[in-house]
Amino acid sequence: MTSDAILSWHDYFLCVATVGATLAGLLFIALTISLQHVLSGMGYLSRAFAALFLQFETLLVGLFGLVPGQPVWLLGVELIATGLAILAGIMVFASNFREDRSSVLGSTWPHRLRVVLVGIGTLLPAVAGIGLIADMPWSLYLLIPAEIAGLYLSIGNAWVFAVEIPRRAAQKNA
Repeated sequence: MTSDAILSWHDYFLCVATVGATLAGLLFIALTISLQHVLSGMGYLSRAFAALFLQFETLLVGLFGLVPGQPVWLLGVELIATGLAILAGIMVFASNFREDRSSVLGSTWPHRLRVVLVGIGTLLPAVAGIGLIADMPWSLYLLIPAEIAGLYLSIGNAWVFAVEIPRRAAQKNA
């Protein structure tokens, strides 16, 4: 794969960077709306961190893909480092701020789904990076399900923070 081949992905990387930055901002707004409730419930901090960092990863993937004339192997290294660093950060944060099973969508299957989505969102960019280094041009297509997983998780958490937590708090106080 050549730098010209990466250039054909320019619009994708531009879109991904824009979406990552925009959704991270919206997540901050959603968290601000529900900050008191988020801080009082177990597990919401971990979800917020995962959602924000998946969007940070999305932003980084987009920015790295937009660097002009960058060697393909270097983009591969950046994707590997980004995916693994974001996964490590999310895991460390989650181990320090455990999720309460009684929280909104805190039961077993939603929790497992979030774990799977974090894995897809972080590990597929790393695998794509390995593929780039190994000269497998198709490996960039692995970024698409990774971004979809991160978007799904982040949008779902934004809904929980901005709508569901305040709704349940209002019901409790009524």
